Amino acid sequence: MCVLTGRERLKMIQYRIAFMDEIRNFAIIAHIDHGKSTLADRLLEITGMVSKDKHEDQMLDRNPISRERGITIKLAPVRMRYKDRYILNLIDTPGHVDFSYEVDRTLACVEGVILLVDATQGIQAQTIANAYKAVEKNLTIIPVINKIDLPSAEVEKTKGQLVDFLGIKEEEIYKVSAKTGTGVEELLNSVIIKVPSPKSDEGRIAADSFSQSLIFDSYYDSHRGVIVFVRVFNGSFKKGQKVRLANLGTEFEVNEVGFFSPDLIKGEKIEVGEIGYVVTNLKDIHQVAVGDTIIDKDAGSELVLSGYKKIKPMVFASIFPTDTADYLNLKKAFDKLTLNDSSLEYTAVYSQALGTGFRVGFLGLLHADVVRERLEREFGLSIVLTPPKVEYRDIVDSSGKAQDGRGMKLEPWVKVTILAPDRYVGDVMQLLQRYRAVFETMDNKNQTILVFDMPMSEMISDFFDMLKSVTSGFASLDWQFLEYRPVKADELKILLNRQPVEEFSEIVVEERSFERANFLTTQLKDLIPRQQFEVRIQGEYKGKIIASTRIAPFRKDVLIKSGKVIGAGDVGRKKKLLEKQKEGKKRMKMVGKVEIPKEAFMKLFVKNSE
Repeated sequence: MCVLTGRERLKMIQYRIAFMDEIRNFAIIAHIDHGKSTLADRLLEITGMVSKDKHEDQMLDRNPISRERGITIKLAPVRMRYKDRYILNLIDTPGHVDFSYEVDRTLACVEGVILLVDATQGIQAQTIANAYKAVEKNLTIIPVINKIDLPSAEVEKTKGQLVDFLGIKEEEIYKVSAKTGTGVEELLNSVIIKVPSPKSDEGRIAADSFSQSLIFDSYYDSHRGVIVFVRVFNGSFKKGQKVRLANLGTEFEVNEVGFFSPDLIKGEKIEVGEIGYVVTNLKDIHQVAVGDTIIDKDAGSELVLSGYKKIKPMVFASIFPTDTADYLNLKKAFDKLTLNDSSLEYTAVYSQALGTGFRVGFLGLLHADVVRERLEREFGLSIVLTPPKVEYRDIVDSSGKAQDGRGMKLEPWVKVTILAPDRYVGDVMQLLQRYRAVFETMDNKNQTILVFDMPMSEMISDFFDMLKSVTSGFASLDWQFLEYRPVKADELKILLNRQPVEEFSEIVVEERSFERANFLTTQLKDLIPRQQFEVRIQGEYKGKIIASTRIAPFRKDVLIKSGKVIGAGDVGRKKKLLEKQKEGKKRMKMVGKVEIPKEAFMKLFVKNSE
């Protein structure tokens, strides 16, 4: 360990403070489709990172799925230089509620945020949720109204909403058009003035006894191993430095460090207050975890950073490879996905119908659909995704043993915040009542904010479709997990010719059992192709068949052979031929296996997620 003299320590303090005074770490947060990525494009142009009109729109959205869907699904860091002095570390974030954990990871690494609001839509649900997260972390918030150039922009109304929501003065709000660039440079200058430089403990800097950084993202490179994205909170990191992860205990030698431009740009070192990357050269992806702290090899574990809380998945589905030989490839794909999507949880499962696969936890339906698409496109896998379900828990006693509870289970509930124009309030409240929601509060200062407690199982039905329908698409929604509550519920089994199919069976609350059973049996009747024998589709709940339908078999007219009617006029012979056919169909039904095509699972999932 290097021991510094008093003069050397003083010089180091002065250098580090002067260096950090030039750094600004900030993020852009907003509701979905409010213009975050477009604003990031203008900032890149102003700082000279890219030439105007000589780059793709939404440059930080590198993922093709993100571009095609028009939504950001991954945080994206970039380092900019401004006025030959300032180092600006920007992190663009997703706006959809399913990817809110990306915002949590980002806010743990910055000192300030640009809160972007669309002038044509006003404050929306994720605007409120993200602003609260920034307030909890005591970050500087710069409120910005975007899309002021559009004819439908309601700038004054949106300004009033921000004043009421944040308790600020009108002159503190910036007005920009990210598309045309109007007001963006003024906004950038305000970031330098208002966002504080990175905070640190001057005593720790003086001692210079350890290095400490938080991993906020990572991905796997087949040549260089795991590459982690970090925010340095103390000391510095450089090639050849021996370090370890405070929580996992993994030790490694730093292979390379650098910055985001937004591509990886190699550097000599990354210092306190900076955001950059570290090449670990670790080939085992299980040795690294997002949220862990990188410290010097010999430093104490008490230096672990709190980082951010781990997000628990709320929606579960099973994923199987259509080719059983792809099981190991699917496992490797999940391993790599979890490096930069720490919310994913997966365990191996076996299905008689589909073989070996994984039960996967997601944050929501969009998250599940994006993961499915990434598996198919990025890893070249052909997969089956079963319909999504929520996780019910057994009621247990003080010793941890499951109690019967007279058919009771614990059901996950969430707190739902809905923003809607005043004229739709009545329709929204009636809708929520149909989905077992419990009214909590309402605020209608500028626009109506409704807060309900609601079962998670209702949210993965057709609730989003209905909410859009009754509000003509004007409502926005945010939710967060609340608690588990007791409810009368049991397993709804779907039987095909009296054989249960686990993939379609699920826990259903008693009052929804008939509705759900009828839905599944009817849908499967349309999705499963006709067989050579009759297929009976039934829904069984608490030992009783509560829904039933059938798929008629293919039938050959055994009374016609070579275009001629057999035994014309001979009724006895006709009956004999028909009875023989009937017996053959019955034997076939007893030994025949109902073939369920991949499309049946996919279409049933789409029906649940639309």
